[in-house]
Amino acid sequence: MMLERHPGLLATRRIAFALILIAAVPAIATLAAQTPRPRPPRRQPVTPELERTAFADSTARVILYRARAARLSQDSALRAYDAKTFLRFSVGMGVRLAPDKLLMRTEQAARVRWARNSGVWVEPTGRRTGVPMGEGNLDLTAATPIPYFPGRESLWIPSSDMGVVNAEVSEDQFLHPLASGAEAYYRYESGGLITIGLPNGRSIALRELRITSRRAEWRAFVGSFWFDVEGGSLVRAAYRMATELDFWKLAGDDWHRQLEDAETRAKTDTGKAAAVARKDVERLQMSFLDKIGFKTVEGLFSPARANLSAVTVEYGLYEGRFWLPKLNVAEGEFRMGFVHVPLKWQESFAYNSVNGADSVPPAPLRLQGAAGDDDTLYVGGGQLTITTEGGAARMHARPTDSAAVRAREDSLVRRYTHRGDSLQRLSDSLRADDEDTMRVNSLARRAARNRALARQVERRREACATDSTYYAGTASRYNGALRTAVRLPCDVSKLDNSPDLPGSIYDNGEQLYGASERDQLLQSLGFDLQPDWGPQWPTWHSGVDLVRYNRVEGLSVGLSATSPLGFGYTAQAIGRIGTADRSPNGELSLSRSNGRATMRFGTFRRLGVANDDWGTPLSFGASLSNLLYGRDEGFYYRTWGAELAGSRDALGPWAGAAVDWRAFVERQTSAGIEPNTQGSLGHAFGNAHFEQNIDATTLTTIGLSGDVSRTFGEDPRRTHLFARARIEGAFTNRADSLGTSGYGRLLLEGTVSHRVGSYDAALTGTAGTSAGDLPIQRAFFIGGLQTVRGQYARPVGEGRIGDAFWMSRLETGPRSPGFRPVFFYDIGWAGRRSDFTHAVTPLQGAGVGLSLLDGMFRIDASRGIWPERSWRWDMYLGSRF
Repeated sequence: MMLERHPGLLATRRIAFALILIAAVPAIATLAAQTPRPRPPRRQPVTPELERTAFADSTARVILYRARAARLSQDSALRAYDAKTFLRFSVGMGVRLAPDKLLMRTEQAARVRWARNSGVWVEPTGRRTGVPMGEGNLDLTAATPIPYFPGRESLWIPSSDMGVVNAEVSEDQFLHPLASGAEAYYRYESGGLITIGLPNGRSIALRELRITSRRAEWRAFVGSFWFDVEGGSLVRAAYRMATELDFWKLAGDDWHRQLEDAETRAKTDTGKAAAVARKDVERLQMSFLDKIGFKTVEGLFSPARANLSAVTVEYGLYEGRFWLPKLNVAEGEFRMGFVHVPLKWQESFAYNSVNGADSVPPAPLRLQGAAGDDDTLYVGGGQLTITTEGGAARMHARPTDSAAVRAREDSLVRRYTHRGDSLQRLSDSLRADDEDTMRVNSLARRAARNRALARQVERRREACATDSTYYAGTASRYNGALRTAVRLPCDVSKLDNSPDLPGSIYDNGEQLYGASERDQLLQSLGFDLQPDWGPQWPTWHSGVDLVRYNRVEGLSVGLSATSPLGFGYTAQAIGRIGTADRSPNGELSLSRSNGRATMRFGTFRRLGVANDDWGTPLSFGASLSNLLYGRDEGFYYRTWGAELAGSRDALGPWAGAAVDWRAFVERQTSAGIEPNTQGSLGHAFGNAHFEQNIDATTLTTIGLSGDVSRTFGEDPRRTHLFARARIEGAFTNRADSLGTSGYGRLLLEGTVSHRVGSYDAALTGTAGTSAGDLPIQRAFFIGGLQTVRGQYARPVGEGRIGDAFWMSRLETGPRSPGFRPVFFYDIGWAGRRSDFTHAVTPLQGAGVGLSLLDGMFRIDASRGIWPERSWRWDMYLGSRF
């Protein structure tokens, strides 16, 4: 399958645009902003009926029209400002039942000056990147927050779509709730009224406008917006996407749209334009093999979704009349398969002067030139370069000898110039042959970038001979609507230790972003602020996330149908059947989310997991291990019933904690003791075989369970703590002689890691106990990869199963970027509560492993110490260390 014909890759522009939405690739945002949109804006006309139903009350109409007018007007009284801006961007990663890891955080401080007759000057004053697994350098100068410029959009998200004011709403970008024509997509309702007193005795009235979308559309928002009643200026807001973005659905929709557009142009255009359109049609059409390839890729990397869960914007009043931004914060998450990537973009502004007397130097004349002018283009790189410790200094290190410095600069100029000229010749040649326009433009951009780098080196050499700073070029943003002149220090290593940066890049930023005030804003994003009711056609899906292999079901492939309904509700049906047990399973659920919290009601018939305190035995990763090695470490039972469950990110003093809970009514039965299959590569080419399953007690149960987890500390030089508590209680009606009874169980877990010299060490302590008549399917199990490595998970044996347990793990290894060798020792025991403090011989194991991406991926070779004394290999995801 040709890569350039793959519809998922043909939608790269759209997918990149969606990633920009949650600030996943902030450096790309500037590049994307330089590309003009190929289509005129599309919008649904506002009919009299849409106009009538858009407003819940007349006050809402007045607020919207006044805000719309203020958004488009320009206050000529604002002549200049001098501000300090600060930007922080964080990316994490995590998998289920494992602590989230901070992959990267970058910070940038800058002085931003603007004057109406001079333009914008950006002078970075601080810059650093924290990578817990090493060190890095990321230049986000081109994405420096700009408080104001003529035409700046007051409603903010970190995307080029919301950088400048567009008078009309457009379906080709985010559906702006204040733009002309937005009534076709939104409903408006007036909210509360508050009054702010100023030091001079004047008071300002603020009115809330609650905005909801008519349809659960990822391009739309729902939120609470507060405006200055008198002037209509935006003062504060909290909003989120109306629903999450499904990348594969977006890719498919975008491919269909591109194909229809190309077919229309091929029929209506003439001459060279028609020939180009026919080539586009040929490129976009897929053969049967192409479709199979697309579905295969989709299945391997599903689900792939993004969500902008919370955006807050706060403005301050300066000089008694100018509303200028103070704080912008956006939080989101990207999910692909079993991995989720939380992201956070934060901006803060402090003003040295507004309309002050200090003059702003005029921008260079070249600033008025073409956006792609090689002579003025600033190239900041935007790459993340991970190095070993102390590498950041080496990245900035330059020769000090004048001759060596000049020789290095001459070499860079020659290299960039040669590369730029070669790329330009290739681009011109392909353009003359009417080759693919996308490739031609890509080559031309790369050529311009290399020529700009050459000129940038020359400018630096010329200026730094007599000064400590130099004009580095211009950065163009928002389709050329904003161009900023950039001035950099000659010695960029000074940016790392700037006083404009916080004490540590791993600080929580409370002093900069006012977390408590933001929590108050986020309270408005409750379950009552939702898009309108509007059921959508179900999306059918089957992929790796719905494929599993185990000793009970054999190979089990699932099929799901998902339909957003509106009001925050989503309906889903999942069905599956195993090749070994041929027992159908399925779930019907109705969930509701407000972006930060989710509630779900469902009925089900499923394969339950008894040892679900650690790991995910029914995940694709565990299933792959089952197929390869033939050692299924899950213990299963059958269950059917109903549940009400929820999850949320805590706010306030508990901020940072993840909370999950579940209320359930179930009928539980045995899934059989003997395995239904022995099919695995380990069995086919060795003596590996699946062990027996547990014999679950038949019972009916009604109960409640909860799980709370939180990670403390992100600084790799300091102590980290991952803490987790799990509690469960239920009444049971057993089929055996015990009759009606009940049970409770409690699990506490903590992992402390600390850096000692050039080594890291982690100690995990876990213990659990229970009360009442604990059925075997809710017992504690010790042994196996997730508990005591080197031992195997078995349903019987001393120290392996019981109504109480304890376990400890010790791991240590040298600090190194990206991966490190690890040495570990595990010990644990499970048994009767009465034996908890007695002298017992616990299970033990030790070994060595390789940890990649700070424990996101692990490869272990473990050796059992007692009772089993054998070697085993494991590959898995989401380790503590």
